[in-house]
Amino acid sequence: MMRVGLPTGVRFVAAEADDARLISCLRQRVWSETYRGIYPDSAIDDFDYKTHEARDIARIEDPAFRVYVIYDGAAPVGYLYFADRGRVHVQSLYLIKTCRRRGIGSAAFEMIRRYCRGKGYRTFTCNCNAHNSPALAFYAKMGGRETGRDVGHENMQEDQIGLEFDV
Repeated sequence: MMRVGLPTGVRFVAAEADDARLISCLRQRVWSETYRGIYPDSAIDDFDYKTHEARDIARIEDPAFRVYVIYDGAAPVGYLYFADRGRVHVQSLYLIKTCRRRGIGSAAFEMIRRYCRGKGYRTFTCNCNAHNSPALAFYAKMGGRETGRDVGHENMQEDQIGLEFDV
């Protein structure tokens, strides 16, 4: 497996409860940049920051979750979180559009793989919106194998593809 280093100036910082608002703001921005035409406009335009912030605080405080804010220098550019409940499931890896295709996602996957190796896990999983072609291409590049497909919903936001990755 290829070793990936962090691009210069990029760092993953373990999130604290005070970061929940920042994570929610990053989520809304990434949804606007990525999911317009896939998610209902109301999910983006009427984004409920308080609800998302409460969920993010719950994840940050849950010992089963690892939550990171991704910085490029001093600027927050994305976030990553995954759950470990006897098996790692990546729930979000979001980067603002200007920071994609710079090796940050690959570095995130290397960090997840290191974590999994330390736990003795052989694989980890994630889901991806079935209409997010750039993310699906990234996951394929990372070695993702499709494990399931739940598509055809009236709301395209609900269409998901399950993926599994070797450590």
